[in-house]
Amino acid sequence: MDQREAAMLLLRKICGELDQFITTDAHAGLLGGYTGAALFYAYYFQLTGEEQHLDKAVAVVERCLSALSDTPMDGSHCSGMAGIAWCLQHLGAIGLLDTADTTDAFAEIDAGVADFMAAELAAGRNDFLHQGLGGALYFLERWPATAAAASLEGLIQHLEDTALTLTGGIAWKDNFSSTSEANKDQDLFNLGLAHGVPAIISVLARCYEKNIARHRVLPLLSGSISWLQQTRNLASPIGQSLFPTLVNASGAVVGAAHSRLGWCYGDLGIAATLLGAGHRLQRGDYQHHALQIFRQVARERNVKNGAVHDACMCHGSAGIAHILQQAGLYYGDEQLLSASQYWWKTTLEMNTWTDGPAGFKFYHHPDFISSHNMLEGIAGIGLSLISFADTSIKPAWQESLLIF
Repeated sequence: MDQREAAMLLLRKICGELDQFITTDAHAGLLGGYTGAALFYAYYFQLTGEEQHLDKAVAVVERCLSALSDTPMDGSHCSGMAGIAWCLQHLGAIGLLDTADTTDAFAEIDAGVADFMAAELAAGRNDFLHQGLGGALYFLERWPATAAAASLEGLIQHLEDTALTLTGGIAWKDNFSSTSEANKDQDLFNLGLAHGVPAIISVLARCYEKNIARHRVLPLLSGSISWLQQTRNLASPIGQSLFPTLVNASGAVVGAAHSRLGWCYGDLGIAATLLGAGHRLQRGDYQHHALQIFRQVARERNVKNGAVHDACMCHGSAGIAHILQQAGLYYGDEQLLSASQYWWKTTLEMNTWTDGPAGFKFYHHPDFISSHNMLEGIAGIGLSLISFADTSIKPAWQESLLIF
């Protein structure tokens, strides 16, 4: 059996496991609950052409709408109403869902997400997944709705007001990591795409692309990208990450200089940020820097030095494979495409758990646990495998993770 056949077999198993998950799981979140399964079904439908999978996506959407109406939840992207509503908007945008009857629902969601976003940002909580930044992705999908314009304007104002001038540019302090919680006497800066400055850059680049306050957004982008580029480790032995995870105001590394390899933290997320910003701003220098980072990852990183313990989208082999594949396709770079094959082979080799969903488990230190969701579980692994099985299917779902 070749790797594509193995992937197709795995996708059928993942689909079967999710069929039960979507009826029993109590958590509606996009990345942390059952909503992500709607994305899997929608793209699995594109792969197979089987209408039953589109029907299942619609069934998940109906359950999501009920949850939005009946279940108390915050306005976050990962587990709250912003991510769920982003998914509904996305499925409508790609033509797989009729959103004409959901206008009133979106109006109510707008208010809830806007209030959450404003309160979180006012408290300096800029994290993308769980705090105030994630709502911006939903509002970018809603643009130019009135509520979207107001909230994105508020975000830009907040970022202007709170940017700190540092050596090499500007950045925004971290109020998410446990390290920052333990070191409240100093300002720390997070280099992770999931939680830090790269996510802010990625959102600002999308604002620029939509011509939202470009004259204000561009200086924020230029300053923060300049700062991000110079946070690189002074020395990076073979196999070590080019960038750390946290730095202080003087640029010194806080904690380990070496970062894991994954979407959430590390070199791949920074490269993805530079590629996305470079593409939107038509800055070839940013795109070239991103390519250099991607090639270093392809050349030197592996399961051991990447601290890769499972196959998940967040910081596992399937997420790494997907990002490298999409970068390889963007640049037409065979080195990146070859590296993505290594990571998909690794993903298939991690399919060993007889008591895990579809043979996978997520490493939650110190244990391996079953997970079905998009960020840590089989829904995300499945989306990655769909990209492996058919490169003609545009993985627009990756927008939910700020990938390019």
